[in-house]
Amino acid sequence: MKSVLVTGANGLLGTNVVLELLGRGYAVKGLVRSRRRFIDYSHPQLELVTGDVRDVSSLQAAVKGCDFIVHTAADTSQKHLRISDYDPVNLEGTKNILKLCRQEGIKRMVCIGTANTCGYGSRENPGDEQSPPAPPFTRCLYALSKIKAAKLIDAAVSEGLDIVTISPTFMIGPYDYKPSSGRIINMVLNRKVVFYPPGGKNFVHATDVARGVVNALVEGESGENYLMANENLSYREFFQIISRLTGKRPLMIPLSRPLLMAAGLVGDGLRRLGVEIPLSSNNMKILCVNNFYKNQKALSRFNMSFLTTEEAVRDALKTGPFQTILKY
Repeated sequence: MKSVLVTGANGLLGTNVVLELLGRGYAVKGLVRSRRRFIDYSHPQLELVTGDVRDVSSLQAAVKGCDFIVHTAADTSQKHLRISDYDPVNLEGTKNILKLCRQEGIKRMVCIGTANTCGYGSRENPGDEQSPPAPPFTRCLYALSKIKAAKLIDAAVSEGLDIVTISPTFMIGPYDYKPSSGRIINMVLNRKVVFYPPGGKNFVHATDVARGVVNALVEGESGENYLMANENLSYREFFQIISRLTGKRPLMIPLSRPLLMAAGLVGDGLRRLGVEIPLSSNNMKILCVNNFYKNQKALSRFNMSFLTTEEAVRDALKTGPFQTILKY
């Protein structure tokens, strides 16, 4: 039986990857900073290991006996003031994982990137793996930190390590207990009035991304990056899905770009004073673009089908912290 170490095992993607691996007959070591933060779940082939990607000694203990590593752990905060704030996890943590891949003879590592290291496109011509990074993401500190990590991956592949990168778009799905990306759902739940920005995102079910990750352990090509993307939707369209599933009909009011940019300027001022908040001009610009992608490369390589965004939202509402009664 093949054994896989999953870093960040208690996150939205990490949890879904663990469950997918177990369902396919792998033995799994889940690296978590606290066992109490993992879902209430047990399996004879699951071992939760307390550790941190920033701590080489705990990683060394966790990786012993593993054939593969799935590296999902990442600092995704939008509050950081400097790109160096991401380095301990996104850069140094990745360096530690790569070091152990070399030392322990790991057969393959699947690294989780982000779609925003690739350029987005329009609904008619969405971005793909060959699209270069585009503004405003070229000034997004998180995306820049992942670009730095990707350069480490590329160098390691050139040295002979077997690494496949999976880059999800905006994930929605079950077991998002923080919640992380699921915070967007809270913008609509139990609201009588919902304000929505003018842009849009590509949404993908976290379970589909997990399936792609596990597929990549065998079917991926070393050195390649595969976008895990599905539906391109405006924010209004996405919020309407939540309203339909919950049977609520809030008043939806569009937010203008000038209003968002004014708010971003306020955030810029506070951030210059050292206040760690996600509000910034660049983040407001991101809300105004259609951040759209396509998934042809993953479809072709992994022969995958994808669940709808409506199914992703439904699963998030059933298993997350939302405690919502679904109408449909």
